[in-house]
Amino acid sequence: MSVPPYDNLHKGPHMSVTRSRITDLSHVTESSTPRGRCIPHAIAAPEGIRGQASDALPKEDGFAHQFTQQDFKKFMQGYRSQYEEISMWVDDNDIEGELPKELAGTLLRNGPGLLEIGGKPLTQPLDGDGMICKFAFKDGKVHFQNKYVRTEALMKEQAAGKMLYRGAFSVGNPSGGKFFNPFNFAVKGIANTGVLNWGGKLLALYERDLPYQLDNDLKTLGKTTLGGAVDTEKQFFGAHYRVVSEPDASKRLIGFNFVEETTLSGGNGVVHFWEFDESFKRLHKTQHKMPGGTFGFIHDILVTDQHYIILENPISMNFGKLLTKYTVAKACLAECLQYESSKPTKIHVIKRPGKDSSVLGEAPKPGSQLQAESCSKAHAVFETTPFFSFHHANAFEASEGRLVVDTVAMTGIDFGNNIDSGTSVFEGKPGKGVFTRLVINGKTGKVVRHPVVTDRAAEFPSVAPVACGKPHQHAYTAGSRVVGEDKWGPQQVVMKVSMAPGLGTDTPFSQQQASTDVWDAGPDQFAQEPIFCPRPDAQTEDDGWVFTMVYDSVSDCSHLAVLDAKDLKSGPVARIKLPQRIPYGIHGSFTEQYLGPAPEAKPQSYNISKAVAHDGVPVIAGQPHVLRRAARKLTASACHGSFSSDDFLTGAEQAEWSKYLCTQTALPLWLTLV
Repeated sequence: MSVPPYDNLHKGPHMSVTRSRITDLSHVTESSTPRGRCIPHAIAAPEGIRGQASDALPKEDGFAHQFTQQDFKKFMQGYRSQYEEISMWVDDNDIEGELPKELAGTLLRNGPGLLEIGGKPLTQPLDGDGMICKFAFKDGKVHFQNKYVRTEALMKEQAAGKMLYRGAFSVGNPSGGKFFNPFNFAVKGIANTGVLNWGGKLLALYERDLPYQLDNDLKTLGKTTLGGAVDTEKQFFGAHYRVVSEPDASKRLIGFNFVEETTLSGGNGVVHFWEFDESFKRLHKTQHKMPGGTFGFIHDILVTDQHYIILENPISMNFGKLLTKYTVAKACLAECLQYESSKPTKIHVIKRPGKDSSVLGEAPKPGSQLQAESCSKAHAVFETTPFFSFHHANAFEASEGRLVVDTVAMTGIDFGNNIDSGTSVFEGKPGKGVFTRLVINGKTGKVVRHPVVTDRAAEFPSVAPVACGKPHQHAYTAGSRVVGEDKWGPQQVVMKVSMAPGLGTDTPFSQQQASTDVWDAGPDQFAQEPIFCPRPDAQTEDDGWVFTMVYDSVSDCSHLAVLDAKDLKSGPVARIKLPQRIPYGIHGSFTEQYLGPAPEAKPQSYNISKAVAHDGVPVIAGQPHVLRRAARKLTASACHGSFSSDDFLTGAEQAEWSKYLCTQTALPLWLTLV
């Protein structure tokens, strides 16, 4: 598979083939699609359902009580590559319901879209190359576009036709040999995690690389140090960030990176924070060391009016596995990390530059539960019972020197889980995300942990932008359709969690004082990260809409659901149907700026698998078994010299045959004779 350098792409209509006759398709075989330890993109929709609509809405009480192997197969269909880049105005007929007239701006999403390299499938979809999706809203219309970020690594690998870089989560040796340098922990820059529009720059983010800047048409402009702002030795800029409002109503962007520092006595984790004004001018840079925190797995941060907050996970490196498995390409780097249930989770609180702290106060007194050697007026480290957290909803200062942190806490994590794990991934409590409130007392050093929603797994929490860093009443998460203390599954619902900001501080905590509002996408539907969009001139915190991308495993297409944030359970006010599947994304954002084209813009498309051969065999996009079925029909019709109704291709077969023809640099001789 080859992607032309940056954006020098041919754009034009796709070939449509209804039927053809052939005499030789011997090269279209099982070997045309390499098989690996796991092939997330090669799981076909069950026979007989592809192309059917899934319009039935679930009953309000129709939540599942278990997640079956059949459900898992449906879920895994969303982990297949999308080769088609399109840019188009969405037809009114493809919008169910009605788009809110006042909805204006752009929804941006990022995630892995290409899940193989040179025909070789990745063993973990999180290592897939980044693809940006964009929904631009204006005057009651919506424009959609998806496009790959042309990273340096993607371009080099596509030119070479093989893997050249390690991924953080995938097993493999890029050199192809048995041994490779076990001390080189560099991973491929894939720009697949976050996306941000700020200060006139549109950025694709990945936490082990610099941002890639894009233009409004999603053309890749290249890496950026943000005007020299990212000046650390390891030039990383995290995929997560926070935008907070200042007392003068101006806004600040806070970004960060996390790097490892090796010392003779072990190692430290080092976090750098950058604050930017609305023109992307860097205002502050802060460095914070985490003694012994080399493997703390810092993926997300929190920012309040006064503080930066980091949750350091109790993770260590299994050096035995590193030496015996990683060195011979039998384990990825992430699999060598292990959860330490005997160690505490640490909460680092760092005072923001130029701010007073109502929490840190004076240096801790002897006998305090705080780690005295790690505390000062500038920062403190608090400890609590162990849990693991990827993502946080929000944090804010509360009364009497306390901090409130709302996060998703897991009672453990297995970095060895992958596609092969099947439904066992969703069995038992370890790995199940529980929406949780932490109350940190800066005076006593005590941390109290309050599980808020325990019967439904949660992930990807967020709050309305106006509430970032401030007391909030509502949070939004993706959630499991499966309910139960020890049961869970992939994200199939969107959940709103509501509780008073003072719950757990001003008033005693009680789960009964928290409420949830849940929209169930349906048994064959898989929802993703919810993103809040405020209504213009919003009067309340939840006055707006919640966006979520949904993959429909029946139609094998995706749609964007637009929900009323005040009433999720009533379902979408609008669904924006797309003509193709969008692989499961990771993170996104909404900007009030319109980043779409002019109204007269024509539809454009490009298939990134065009005119490609790997080891003499075309790389076939889509479902090879469907293509082989089409080939058998066409070969049979050629043999008996006439067409019967059984020889006509189905819609799916036509699509796969058309994709196959697009991989050919020239029409074969036999095709010119029919």
